Amino acid sequence: MVIDLIILGMVLFFGLIGAFTGASRQVANWVGLALGYFASRKLGPLVAPHMAEALDGPLLVGLVAGTVLLFICVWLSVRYALGSLLQRFLATGKDNQDRSVDRLLGFLLGAGKTAAFAWLALSALAFFEQHVIVAGRRLGVSPHDSLAAQAARRFNLFEMTQFAPMDDMVQVAKAAGDPERAAQLKNDPAYKALRKDPRFLKLLQDDKVKQALARGDTAALLRNDLVLQLIQDPDVAARLGAAARASERHDDVTR
Repeated sequence: MVIDLIILGMVLFFGLIGAFTGASRQVANWVGLALGYFASRKLGPLVAPHMAEALDGPLLVGLVAGTVLLFICVWLSVRYALGSLLQRFLATGKDNQDRSVDRLLGFLLGAGKTAAFAWLALSALAFFEQHVIVAGRRLGVSPHDSLAAQAARRFNLFEMTQFAPMDDMVQVAKAAGDPERAAQLKNDPAYKALRKDPRFLKLLQDDKVKQALARGDTAALLRNDLVLQLIQDPDVAARLGAAARASERHDDVTR
């Protein structure tokens, strides 16, 4: 429970800082950073020759200096202009001096960012604890008496995003190993495309993968490099999702 109190304290602390700065400045800062990064990436190579000539240095120096200068200029300009505009828009009362709405939204944003960061950190700890084995033992890194850690284990950010196709892959692989279900899927375009992928066929023939599927051991599957390559391929992930949905439809019809 100590970690929960620490997280709660940090959420309140950064929420108060957010209330002091206001939502307008926070949003303007984020937008400025994003636009500064985009502008420096796109325009940096264009100004690099001129910057190199002005500095009497190589093109690399011009590229770095131009990129940094563009980023800072765009970031600060957007931050000031958009911050002033949003602050005026959110202000209320006589002469727009009341910033209560701006500060309330700032508190929510500040607290929300801190809570999101805590969720990210606890999800990473829980994921490593579940899926990483060192010297035959799992890593005991996440606090077991923490309610926040328990929530991160149940709603793990990495499992819901980066490794979300894993459930689809398990379902399709099990269907492929069942002659009746495989026959129902043989005309599905996504499943047919998967059957033409040599990586998917190799995965179906892997004894360790078969054993992990039989046990329902997703941790063992995630430690398989071939499995990771497949679920992190956007095209394969889309086909796995489509084939899994087709398998579910056939199962519903059968019932």
